Amino acid sequence: MKSPKKKDIILEYIKTNYDNKTPIFVNDIYKEFTEISEGTIRSLFKRFSDSGVLEKVDNGVYALPNKESVLGKATVYVSNVIENKYIRNEKGQRIGYISGINFSNQIGLTSQTASVNTIYSNNISNKKRMTTLKNSRLIINAPRVKVTDENYKLLQILDLLNEFEKLSEQDLKTASNKILEFLEKIKLKKEEVELIVSKYPLEAQVKFYKIGGANAITST
Repeated sequence: MKSPKKKDIILEYIKTNYDNKTPIFVNDIYKEFTEISEGTIRSLFKRFSDSGVLEKVDNGVYALPNKESVLGKATVYVSNVIENKYIRNEKGQRIGYISGINFSNQIGLTSQTASVNTIYSNNISNKKRMTTLKNSRLIINAPRVKVTDENYKLLQILDLLNEFEKLSEQDLKTASNKILEFLEKIKLKKEEVELIVSKYPLEAQVKFYKIGGANAITST
């Protein structure tokens, strides 16, 4: 009896472990099939995409087509791809966060929303750039400080304060209550807070200390 072909083994694994709403990252397949070269796996995914077995969502990201759809298009959500590619790693650890207008809207400082999400992630090089993900545009950039589960909320607030007049419909005094309430959920050592704040422009630092940001954070 012939041994199963590599493409059949990988495809069977995909169909068993994924549905059409879950993004398939080629990097995850590399880790699962270490006995198969990365070049071979990339070639197989190209063949899967060309033949319609999989749909390419982004570089290194694919999805199973939705058989119930007339067009057979994958229904994988952009938010899922963003979460898995930029926000959390395979262990579920925080590696990135949403910033900009959409974060300001999230904490109630503006009624505006942006069609372009701004994302900071450890997975990004130092070069800020625009990218497209399933027709959704993203501004992606490297953070000033390595993102962790403990510090990402502080980084979100400092980003906000760095462009406060542009991102908030409220003045700083009015907005401070919501900002401080958000900061209360953070637990960091005083030295860690000071180091992170020092990585931002002076204007952002002044705003942070002016509203009592350091006092709102729970020291560990």
